[in-house]
Amino acid sequence: MTPVVATAIRVSVILLAIAGTAGHVVYLDELWWHKLGLTATMARSVTPATLLLLTAHAIVTVVCAVLGVALVLNEGQRARAGRVLGAAFGAWSYLMAYSGVTMLFRPDPGLSREIFEGHFLFVEVFGLAGLLHFTSVFPRPLSAEELQPSETLPPMLMPFHAAAVFMRRAGAPWFVGMAILVALWSWTALSGGEISDAGLSPIMDVVRFLSAGLVVMNLRRAWHVATEGDRDQLMWLLASLSILLGCLAILIGGNVLVAVTGFPEPNVSWRPILLDVGLIGCLVALAMSVLHHDSIDPARVTRVVGSAAAIVTIGLFLSAGLEAFFAGGVLAAYSLRTGAGTAISFAIVLSTYRGMLRLIGRWVPDS
Repeated sequence: MTPVVATAIRVSVILLAIAGTAGHVVYLDELWWHKLGLTATMARSVTPATLLLLTAHAIVTVVCAVLGVALVLNEGQRARAGRVLGAAFGAWSYLMAYSGVTMLFRPDPGLSREIFEGHFLFVEVFGLAGLLHFTSVFPRPLSAEELQPSETLPPMLMPFHAAAVFMRRAGAPWFVGMAILVALWSWTALSGGEISDAGLSPIMDVVRFLSAGLVVMNLRRAWHVATEGDRDQLMWLLASLSILLGCLAILIGGNVLVAVTGFPEPNVSWRPILLDVGLIGCLVALAMSVLHHDSIDPARVTRVVGSAAAIVTIGLFLSAGLEAFFAGGVLAAYSLRTGAGTAISFAIVLSTYRGMLRLIGRWVPDS
């Protein structure tokens, strides 16, 4: 990566991070504070629960923006991987603030607005290209020998292997991304549609799906040929997944408990906030794969987070089962008022959590 390109990525990510953060501030002010006067205040009342949810989303955006800037400014031995991962983070922080960015920067109707509406797709492709480039150089670029197809690969899959190897080249994701953008914009314009509709094209959905597949393929290949030091960095990706999946598992367990027992919903929008917590943890762990200094063991983080999430989820499902059992018996009228099954289930979990922690911890490999 030339110094000019590296500098361009740094500047782009910093600008995207600033715009995304400003967009969320403007959106919160528009809906609730009415103090900054950056836009005409909307005649809308926002409940405290909604404000809490919007603030949680804003925190995710700010964390993503800060991590993106930290990654692109990182000058350690993983600076190259940090810059392109930072590109993905900067794009995500900007796109998550779509509503506020639109309110802050959207021009009057006309060609300028068409270009403005279409540039969100450009930012998305910028982030996808950065993520693909990251997985092709993380934790290190693979040699030609390591990229050779396996002897068991069917001949009909050779073209797909060649395409995947081509996409690992430094400029390939960026070149292909620009080609896709030009094709989508041109096709939309020739079809008489608006530029902003290009991102809704089924072709873009295919691109997103293929990009996710390439990311998984790159990381899988890197894991198979990883050295001891490489696996330490790759374990941070496992930690990021454990945090996100752990929050999803707790969310599912909570939904089952509420559905079985009919417990009243709290005033707090706990479901999206729980997902925001998982997303923040996922982003931080992903950034740590580049920024960390051997002082934190990613395998330990994975074991602790995975075990805690599993124990809480087991407790929620056990609570749902006991509540359903008591509701069908002589304690039906009593259990739904007091949550006797929930109390018993968590007493069981708390009394056995050490053994469960050791059992679940065995499933996580050492770094």
